[in-house]
Order: sequence, then structure tokens, then C-alpha cells
Amino acid sequence: MPTSSSPSPSPAAPEGVTLVITELVRPARVAGYEAWARELHGRLGQQPGFLGLHVLRGESGGTPEYVTLLRFASPEALAAWRESPAYRSALARLPEFTAGEVDYRESVGLEAWFDRPARAAAAPPFWKNVVLGFVGVYPLILLFSWLSRPLVQGWPWWAAILPSAFLATVFLNWPVLPLLSRLLRGWLYPQR
Repeated sequence: MPTSSSPSPSPAAPEGVTLVITELVRPARVAGYEAWARELHGRLGQQPGFLGLHVLRGESGGTPEYVTLLRFASPEALAAWRESPAYRSALARLPEFTAGEVDYRESVGLEAWFDRPARAAAAPPFWKNVVLGFVGVYPLILLFSWLSRPLVQGWPWWAAILPSAFLATVFLNWPVLPLLSRLLRGWLYPQR
């Protein structure tokens, strides 16, 4: 029988926290799961400290896989959501839809965007994360520097890089790092 459990709180994270939830959904229950998730996600809008969410849908061994990233302003805001009646009520229904144990992981900063397989033994080494980040950010900086050049002519050098730095950061978080981490999953998490 599928089981789920609430993740335990993490130490303070000043830059906010992302709860990454990986669920394998029974193929016959996908429509019910998606309706359940839409209702739950709609309730998040009223939760203090909630910043946003992304849902990535894929497949794992022929079973629909949903990775949901819930972003909160602080660990305290996330803890308040986990203790809320709306979350507790929804969590009680989750086993109706899932085909296995639900994986919960708290992440800080860009770490949440690295598409870590639910059963991966460990995170990739730091140097691989650095290479992946560089592969993602360098083309974005080149592109946005070129596109913003007419706008920033005559600006001081430190101000001229602001538009490209901002746009590169936005696009790096979504969709570049999630796509790169999926494409390079075999390199990030080699089979042992």
C-alpha cells in the first residue's frame, strides 16, 4: 500500500526554502490526482509566506511521475503549511492516487532545480553542479548581453550588466536548469 509522510523541518534557510515532492501516480488515477492537486494548489495562494509552485510531469518506468516544487519565504512558513488543516486533510487522501512512497526533500537556493531522481543515493558532486550551472548560465549571459546592448549603451559598466544578469537568473531557474538536469541525468547520477 502506498505510504506518505510529512518531511521534517530543516534548519533556518535565509534565502527561502523549496519543498520538492516526487510522487508516482497510478495510471488509472491520474485524472483524480490532478483534480486533487489543483484543489490543493489553489489553497496555497492564501498561505502566508507562499511564493509559488512548479509542477514537472514525467514518467518513471511507465508510471506517471509528478515533481512538485513549492517555494516558501522561510522554513517557518513551510512548517506552518505542513501543520495547516488544508494540508493535513489533503495528505490523508494522497495514498488513493500514489503508486509508491512519496519522496519529500527540502532544498535551498538553486539546488531545487537539479532534477534528482527519487531513488538517487546521493546528490551529484559539487563540481558537476558547477559545470551544469556554467553550461546553463554562460549562453544566457551571452544572449542577454547581446540583446540588451542597444538599451544599455552609455550606461556605466556596472549598470550595463544588470539587465543581462537579471534575465539570465530568471531563465536559469526556469526552464534552463530543470531541462539540463533532465537531459544530463545519466551524467549527474550514473548507474552504480
